[in-house]
Amino acid sequence: MRIYLDHNAGSPLRREARDAIERLLGDDVANPSSVHRSGQRARRALEIAREQVAAAIGAKPRQIIFTSGGTESNNAAISGAVNALPARRRIVTTAIEHSSILAPLAELESKGRDVVRIAPDSEGTVAAADVLSALDRNTALVTVGLVNGEVGAIQDVASLAREALAVGALFHVDAAQALGRISIDVNTIGCDLMTLSGHKVGAPAGIGAIYVRDPARVTPMILGGPQESAMRAGTQNLLGAVAFGAAVEAATRDIGAEAARLYALTEQLLAALTAQIAGLSVNGPRDRRVANTLNLTFPGVLGETMLIALDLESVELSMGSACAAGSVEPSHVLLAMGRSAADALSSLRLSLGWNTTANDLSAAATTIVRVWARVSSAEPRPLAAESLT
Repeated sequence: MRIYLDHNAGSPLRREARDAIERLLGDDVANPSSVHRSGQRARRALEIAREQVAAAIGAKPRQIIFTSGGTESNNAAISGAVNALPARRRIVTTAIEHSSILAPLAELESKGRDVVRIAPDSEGTVAAADVLSALDRNTALVTVGLVNGEVGAIQDVASLAREALAVGALFHVDAAQALGRISIDVNTIGCDLMTLSGHKVGAPAGIGAIYVRDPARVTPMILGGPQESAMRAGTQNLLGAVAFGAAVEAATRDIGAEAARLYALTEQLLAALTAQIAGLSVNGPRDRRVANTLNLTFPGVLGETMLIALDLESVELSMGSACAAGSVEPSHVLLAMGRSAADALSSLRLSLGWNTTANDLSAAATTIVRVWARVSSAEPRPLAAESLT
Protein backbone atom coordinates (compact mmCIF):
# COMPACT_ATOMS: atom_id res chain seq x y z
CA MET A 1 0.00 0.00 0.00
CA ARG A 2 1.36 3.40 -0.99
CA ILE A 3 1.09 6.29 1.46
CA TYR A 4 0.51 9.58 -0.33
CA LEU A 5 1.75 12.67 1.55
CA ASP A 6 1.98 15.15 -1.32
CA HIS A 7 -1.44 16.85 -1.35
CA ASN A 8 0.11 20.30 -1.81
CA ALA A 9 1.40 19.14 -5.18
CA GLY A 10 -1.96 17.66 -6.09
CA SER A 11 -4.72 15.95 -4.18
CA PRO A 12 -6.10 12.60 -5.38
CA LEU A 13 -9.44 12.75 -7.17
CA ARG A 14 -12.31 12.96 -4.70
CA ARG A 15 -15.23 10.58 -5.00
CA GLU A 16 -17.57 13.55 -5.39
CA ALA A 17 -15.56 14.84 -8.35
CA ARG A 18 -15.45 11.41 -9.98
CA ASP A 19 -19.22 11.00 -9.54
CA ALA A 20 -19.85 14.42 -11.07
CA ILE A 21 -17.76 13.55 -14.12
CA GLU A 22 -19.52 10.21 -14.57
CA ARG A 23 -22.97 11.83 -14.34
CA LEU A 24 -22.03 14.38 -16.96
CA LEU A 25 -20.53 11.78 -19.30
CA GLY A 26 -23.81 9.89 -19.15
CA ASP A 27 -25.63 13.00 -20.34
CA ASP A 28 -23.91 13.47 -23.73
CA VAL A 29 -21.58 16.41 -23.11
CA ALA A 30 -22.22 19.37 -25.40
CA ASN A 31 -20.75 22.83 -25.87
CA PRO A 32 -22.10 25.16 -23.14
CA SER A 33 -22.31 27.96 -25.71
CA SER A 34 -24.65 26.05 -28.01
CA VAL A 35 -28.31 27.13 -27.98
CA HIS A 36 -29.86 23.69 -28.50
CA ARG A 37 -31.18 21.57 -25.66
CA SER A 38 -27.96 19.64 -25.08
CA GLY A 39 -26.01 22.90 -25.00
CA GLN A 40 -28.47 24.32 -22.48
CA ARG A 41 -28.00 21.28 -20.23
CA ALA A 42 -24.25 21.73 -20.45
CA ARG A 43 -24.61 25.42 -19.63
CA ARG A 44 -26.67 24.64 -16.54
CA ALA A 45 -24.02 22.20 -15.34
CA LEU A 46 -21.32 24.82 -15.91
CA GLU A 47 -23.21 27.49 -14.01
CA ILE A 48 -23.90 25.16 -11.08
CA ALA A 49 -20.17 24.53 -10.87
CA ARG A 50 -19.53 28.28 -10.98
CA GLU A 51 -21.97 28.75 -8.10
CA GLN A 52 -20.20 26.05 -6.07
CA VAL A 53 -16.78 27.64 -6.55
CA ALA A 54 -18.13 31.12 -5.81
CA ALA A 55 -19.81 29.94 -2.61
CA ALA A 56 -16.51 28.53 -1.34
CA ILE A 57 -14.96 32.02 -1.21
CA GLY A 58 -18.00 34.23 -0.63
CA ALA A 59 -18.06 35.55 -4.20
CA LYS A 60 -20.84 36.10 -6.72
CA PRO A 61 -20.96 33.49 -9.49
CA ARG A 62 -20.40 36.11 -12.21
CA GLN A 63 -17.07 36.98 -10.53
CA ILE A 64 -15.67 33.47 -11.16
CA ILE A 65 -13.79 32.92 -14.43
CA PHE A 66 -12.78 29.33 -15.14
CA THR A 67 -9.17 28.79 -16.28
CA SER A 68 -6.82 25.88 -16.89
CA GLY A 69 -5.40 26.09 -13.36
CA GLY A 70 -3.48 28.14 -10.85
CA THR A 71 -0.59 28.98 -13.16
CA GLU A 72 -2.84 30.50 -15.78
CA SER A 73 -4.81 32.38 -13.12
CA ASN A 74 -1.65 33.86 -11.63
CA ASN A 75 -0.32 34.89 -15.03
CA ALA A 76 -3.71 36.35 -15.96
CA ALA A 77 -3.91 38.36 -12.75
CA ILE A 78 -0.49 39.87 -13.36
CA SER A 79 -0.99 40.65 -17.04
CA GLY A 80 -4.55 41.85 -16.51
CA ALA A 81 -3.44 44.31 -13.84
CA VAL A 82 -0.30 45.72 -15.43
CA ASN A 83 -1.93 46.04 -18.86
CA ALA A 84 -4.84 47.91 -17.31
CA LEU A 85 -2.47 50.35 -15.57
CA PRO A 86 0.39 50.78 -18.08
CA ALA A 87 1.63 54.08 -16.65
CA ARG A 88 2.29 52.51 -13.25
CA ARG A 89 5.66 50.76 -13.18
CA ARG A 90 5.85 49.17 -9.72
CA ILE A 91 4.71 45.70 -8.64
CA VAL A 92 4.97 44.57 -5.01
CA THR A 93 5.18 40.91 -4.09
CA THR A 94 7.08 38.62 -1.71
CA ALA A 95 10.23 36.56 -2.15
CA ILE A 96 8.39 33.29 -1.38
CA GLU A 97 5.69 33.24 -4.05
CA HIS A 98 5.04 30.35 -6.42
CA SER A 99 7.09 30.28 -9.61
CA SER A 100 3.99 31.16 -11.63
CA ILE A 101 4.13 34.54 -9.87
CA LEU A 102 7.89 35.01 -9.74
CA ALA A 103 8.62 34.04 -13.36
CA PRO A 104 6.23 36.48 -15.08
CA LEU A 105 7.33 39.22 -12.67
CA ALA A 106 10.98 38.56 -13.57
CA GLU A 107 10.02 38.88 -17.23
CA LEU A 108 8.29 42.20 -16.57
CA GLU A 109 11.31 43.37 -14.58
CA SER A 110 13.57 42.59 -17.52
CA LYS A 111 11.38 44.94 -19.56
CA GLY A 112 11.72 47.84 -17.16
CA ARG A 113 9.10 47.26 -14.47
CA ASP A 114 10.06 47.92 -10.84
CA VAL A 115 9.44 44.69 -8.92
CA VAL A 116 9.75 44.83 -5.13
CA ARG A 117 10.07 41.43 -3.41
CA ILE A 118 9.46 41.51 0.34
CA ALA A 119 11.50 39.02 2.37
CA PRO A 120 9.82 36.87 5.04
CA ASP A 121 10.97 36.26 8.58
CA SER A 122 12.62 33.01 9.64
CA GLU A 123 9.23 31.25 9.84
CA GLY A 124 8.09 32.24 6.37
CA THR A 125 5.75 35.00 7.51
CA VAL A 126 5.76 38.30 5.65
CA ALA A 127 5.15 41.42 7.75
CA ALA A 128 2.25 43.43 6.42
CA ALA A 129 4.08 46.62 7.37
CA ASP A 130 6.95 45.70 5.04
CA VAL A 131 4.56 45.27 2.14
CA LEU A 132 2.75 48.50 2.90
CA SER A 133 6.00 50.45 3.11
CA ALA A 134 6.74 49.50 -0.52
CA LEU A 135 3.48 50.93 -1.87
CA ASP A 136 3.36 54.23 -3.70
CA ARG A 137 1.27 55.97 -6.35
CA ASN A 138 3.34 54.23 -9.02
CA THR A 139 2.20 50.77 -7.88
CA ALA A 140 0.02 48.84 -10.34
CA LEU A 141 -0.29 45.55 -8.49
CA VAL A 142 0.27 43.93 -5.11
CA THR A 143 0.34 40.12 -5.29
CA VAL A 144 0.71 37.97 -2.15
CA GLY A 145 0.01 34.28 -1.53
CA LEU A 146 -2.50 33.53 1.20
CA VAL A 147 -0.83 30.23 2.12
CA ASN A 148 2.74 29.29 1.24
CA GLY A 149 2.72 25.88 -0.41
CA GLU A 150 6.13 24.82 0.90
CA VAL A 151 6.01 25.65 4.62
CA GLY A 152 2.28 26.28 5.12
CA ALA A 153 2.60 29.82 6.52
CA ILE A 154 -0.64 31.81 6.42
CA GLN A 155 -0.14 35.43 5.45
CA ASP A 156 -2.10 38.40 6.80
CA VAL A 157 -3.49 39.53 3.45
CA ALA A 158 -6.62 41.20 4.79
CA SER A 159 -4.60 44.13 6.15
CA LEU A 160 -3.17 44.91 2.70
CA ALA A 161 -6.18 45.40 0.45
CA ARG A 162 -7.34 48.74 1.84
CA GLU A 163 -3.89 50.29 1.50
CA ALA A 164 -3.48 48.96 -2.03
CA LEU A 165 -6.82 50.49 -2.93
CA ALA A 166 -5.79 53.79 -1.34
CA VAL A 167 -2.88 54.17 -3.79
CA GLY A 168 -4.96 52.99 -6.75
CA ALA A 169 -3.25 49.59 -7.11
CA LEU A 170 -4.93 46.26 -7.73
CA PHE A 171 -4.58 43.57 -5.07
CA HIS A 172 -4.19 39.91 -6.03
CA VAL A 173 -4.19 36.92 -3.67
CA ASP A 174 -2.89 33.51 -4.73
CA ALA A 175 -5.18 31.18 -2.76
CA ALA A 176 -4.34 27.95 -4.59
CA GLN A 177 -2.88 26.38 -1.43
CA ALA A 178 -5.53 27.89 0.86
CA LEU A 179 -8.75 26.77 -0.81
CA GLY A 180 -10.37 23.95 1.12
CA ARG A 181 -7.85 24.25 3.96
CA ILE A 182 -8.84 27.51 5.62
CA SER A 183 -12.00 29.59 5.39
CA ILE A 184 -11.83 32.26 2.68
CA ASP A 185 -14.06 35.27 2.16
CA VAL A 186 -13.08 37.63 -0.63
CA ASN A 187 -15.23 40.38 0.86
CA THR A 188 -13.45 40.19 4.20
CA ILE A 189 -10.07 40.19 2.45
CA GLY A 190 -11.09 42.92 0.03
CA CYS A 191 -8.97 41.68 -2.87
CA ASP A 192 -9.52 42.51 -6.54
CA LEU A 193 -8.28 39.17 -7.86
CA MET A 194 -7.86 35.68 -6.40
CA THR A 195 -6.30 32.54 -7.85
CA LEU A 196 -7.92 29.13 -7.26
CA SER A 197 -6.77 25.66 -8.33
CA GLY A 198 -8.90 22.56 -8.78
CA HIS A 199 -6.42 19.77 -8.30
CA LYS A 200 -5.38 21.04 -4.86
CA VAL A 201 -8.86 20.16 -3.55
CA GLY A 202 -9.42 16.84 -5.33
CA ALA A 203 -10.53 17.82 -8.84
CA PRO A 204 -8.53 16.73 -11.90
CA ALA A 205 -5.51 18.75 -12.97
CA GLY A 206 -6.18 21.25 -15.73
CA ILE A 207 -8.99 23.25 -14.13
CA GLY A 208 -8.84 26.36 -11.99
CA ALA A 209 -10.45 29.74 -11.63
CA ILE A 210 -9.75 33.37 -11.03
CA TYR A 211 -12.01 35.61 -8.96
CA VAL A 212 -12.34 39.03 -10.58
CA ARG A 213 -14.12 41.55 -8.38
CA ASP A 214 -14.61 44.11 -11.16
CA PRO A 215 -13.83 42.97 -14.74
CA ALA A 216 -13.77 46.59 -15.87
CA ARG A 217 -10.54 47.14 -13.91
CA VAL A 218 -8.46 44.43 -15.64
CA THR A 219 -7.83 43.44 -19.24
CA PRO A 220 -9.18 40.14 -20.66
CA MET A 221 -7.03 37.01 -20.53
CA ILE A 222 -7.82 35.54 -23.97
CA LEU A 223 -9.63 37.25 -26.84
CA GLY A 224 -11.82 35.68 -29.49
CA GLY A 225 -15.20 34.85 -28.00
CA PRO A 226 -17.83 35.79 -25.39
CA GLN A 227 -17.15 32.89 -23.02
CA GLU A 228 -16.48 33.58 -19.35
CA SER A 229 -17.96 37.08 -19.52
CA ALA A 230 -15.61 37.85 -22.43
CA MET A 231 -12.68 37.60 -20.02
CA ARG A 232 -11.40 34.25 -21.35
CA ALA A 233 -12.44 33.24 -24.83
CA GLY A 234 -12.65 29.58 -25.82
CA THR A 235 -14.89 26.63 -25.09
CA GLN A 236 -14.84 25.85 -21.40
CA ASN A 237 -13.48 22.67 -19.84
CA LEU A 238 -16.93 21.50 -18.78
CA LEU A 239 -15.86 18.18 -17.24
CA GLY A 240 -13.12 19.91 -15.26
CA ALA A 241 -15.39 22.71 -14.07
CA VAL A 242 -18.10 20.31 -12.90
CA ALA A 243 -15.52 18.21 -11.06
CA PHE A 244 -13.99 21.36 -9.53
CA GLY A 245 -17.37 22.50 -8.25
CA ALA A 246 -18.12 19.13 -6.67
CA ALA A 247 -14.65 18.84 -5.14
CA VAL A 248 -14.58 22.33 -3.64
CA GLU A 249 -18.06 21.89 -2.21
CA ALA A 250 -16.91 18.69 -0.51
CA ALA A 251 -13.66 20.28 0.67
CA THR A 252 -15.37 23.24 2.31
CA ARG A 253 -18.43 21.46 3.71
CA ASP A 254 -16.84 20.69 7.11
CA ILE A 255 -13.66 22.70 6.74
CA GLY A 256 -13.21 23.37 10.46
CA ALA A 257 -13.57 19.74 11.48
CA GLU A 258 -11.24 18.59 8.71
CA ALA A 259 -8.62 21.16 9.67
CA ALA A 260 -8.77 19.95 13.27
CA ARG A 261 -8.39 16.33 12.12
CA LEU A 262 -5.38 17.12 9.96
CA TYR A 263 -3.77 19.25 12.66
CA ALA A 264 -4.00 16.37 15.13
CA LEU A 265 -2.48 14.02 12.56
CA THR A 266 0.44 16.32 11.70
CA GLU A 267 1.17 16.86 15.39
CA GLN A 268 1.20 13.11 15.99
CA LEU A 269 3.50 12.59 13.03
CA LEU A 270 5.84 15.36 14.14
CA ALA A 271 5.97 13.98 17.69
CA ALA A 272 6.79 10.49 16.41
CA LEU A 273 9.59 11.78 14.18
CA THR A 274 11.18 14.20 16.66
CA ALA A 275 11.23 11.48 19.32
CA GLN A 276 13.46 9.31 17.14
CA ILE A 277 15.42 11.68 14.90
CA ALA A 278 17.76 13.92 16.87
CA GLY A 279 18.21 17.31 15.27
CA LEU A 280 15.06 17.22 13.16
CA SER A 281 13.78 20.78 12.69
CA VAL A 282 10.55 22.35 11.46
CA ASN A 283 10.54 25.00 8.75
CA GLY A 284 7.61 27.36 9.09
CA PRO A 285 5.40 28.64 11.91
CA ARG A 286 4.01 26.25 14.50
CA ASP A 287 0.80 28.23 14.98
CA ARG A 288 -0.19 30.33 11.95
CA ARG A 289 0.21 27.43 9.53
CA VAL A 290 -2.27 25.36 7.53
CA ALA A 291 -3.03 22.15 9.36
CA ASN A 292 -1.97 19.76 6.62
CA THR A 293 1.62 20.89 5.96
CA LEU A 294 4.94 19.96 7.55
CA ASN A 295 8.29 21.04 6.12
CA LEU A 296 11.15 19.28 7.91
CA THR A 297 14.93 19.42 7.73
CA PHE A 298 16.44 15.96 8.24
CA PRO A 299 19.96 16.11 9.67
CA GLY A 300 22.82 14.34 7.94
CA VAL A 301 21.03 13.44 4.71
CA LEU A 302 20.22 14.86 1.30
CA GLY A 303 16.51 15.35 0.82
CA GLU A 304 16.73 13.95 -2.71
CA THR A 305 18.23 10.72 -1.40
CA MET A 306 15.54 10.45 1.27
CA LEU A 307 12.83 11.16 -1.29
CA ILE A 308 13.98 8.35 -3.59
CA ALA A 309 14.50 5.91 -0.74
CA LEU A 310 11.06 6.64 0.71
CA ASP A 311 9.43 6.24 -2.69
CA LEU A 312 10.95 2.77 -2.90
CA GLU A 313 9.35 2.10 0.50
CA SER A 314 5.93 3.30 -0.79
CA VAL A 315 5.89 6.68 1.00
CA GLU A 316 5.32 9.56 -1.41
CA LEU A 317 6.20 13.12 -0.48
CA SER A 318 8.23 15.93 -2.01
CA MET A 319 11.16 18.28 -1.65
CA GLY A 320 10.60 21.98 -1.20
CA SER A 321 12.70 22.63 -4.27
CA ALA A 322 12.51 22.91 -8.02
CA CYS A 323 14.03 20.36 -10.38
CA ALA A 324 15.58 21.62 -13.58
CA ALA A 325 17.80 19.84 -16.10
CA GLY A 326 18.20 16.89 -13.77
CA SER A 327 19.62 18.91 -10.86
CA VAL A 328 17.91 19.77 -7.60
CA GLU A 329 18.08 23.39 -6.54
CA PRO A 330 17.64 24.61 -2.96
CA SER A 331 14.14 25.90 -2.24
CA HIS A 332 13.91 29.64 -2.85
CA VAL A 333 11.39 29.78 0.00
CA LEU A 334 13.75 28.23 2.55
CA LEU A 335 16.65 30.35 1.36
CA ALA A 336 14.53 33.48 1.72
CA MET A 337 13.71 32.35 5.27
CA GLY A 338 17.43 32.34 6.07
CA ARG A 339 18.10 28.61 5.82
CA SER A 340 21.45 27.56 4.43
CA ALA A 341 21.61 25.86 1.04
CA ALA A 342 22.69 22.66 2.80
CA ASP A 343 19.67 22.71 5.12
CA ALA A 344 17.35 23.52 2.24
CA LEU A 345 18.69 20.53 0.33
CA SER A 346 18.05 18.35 3.40
CA SER A 347 14.41 19.35 3.70
CA LEU A 348 11.24 17.51 2.74
CA ARG A 349 7.60 18.59 2.62
CA LEU A 350 4.89 16.29 3.95
CA SER A 351 1.36 17.42 3.06
CA LEU A 352 -1.74 15.57 4.17
CA GLY A 353 -5.25 15.63 2.73
CA TRP A 354 -8.75 14.27 2.59
CA ASN A 355 -7.75 10.61 2.26
CA THR A 356 -4.94 10.59 4.87
CA THR A 357 -5.61 8.34 7.86
CA ALA A 358 -4.03 7.83 11.27
CA ASN A 359 -2.89 4.38 10.13
CA ASP A 360 -1.17 5.96 7.13
CA LEU A 361 0.83 8.29 9.36
CA SER A 362 1.74 5.61 11.86
CA ALA A 363 3.17 3.50 9.07
CA ALA A 364 4.80 6.52 7.44
CA ALA A 365 6.52 7.57 10.67
CA THR A 366 8.00 4.10 11.15
CA THR A 367 9.23 4.02 7.55
CA ILE A 368 10.65 7.54 7.61
CA VAL A 369 12.64 6.90 10.77
CA ARG A 370 14.00 3.62 9.40
CA VAL A 371 14.92 5.16 6.05
CA TRP A 372 16.54 8.20 7.68
CA ALA A 373 18.68 5.95 9.89
CA ARG A 374 19.83 3.93 6.89
CA VAL A 375 20.45 6.91 4.62
CA SER A 376 22.20 9.03 7.25
CA SER A 377 24.61 6.21 8.06
CA ALA A 378 25.43 5.82 4.37
CA GLU A 379 25.75 9.50 3.40
CA PRO A 380 29.36 10.65 2.91
CA ARG A 381 30.54 12.89 5.73
CA PRO A 382 31.99 16.34 4.93
CA LEU A 383 35.72 16.70 5.50
CA ALA A 384 36.69 18.26 8.80
CA ALA A 385 38.01 21.80 8.50
CA GLU A 386 41.45 20.85 9.82
CA SER A 387 41.86 18.16 7.14
CA LEU A 388 41.64 20.86 4.46
CA THR A 389 44.73 22.74 5.68
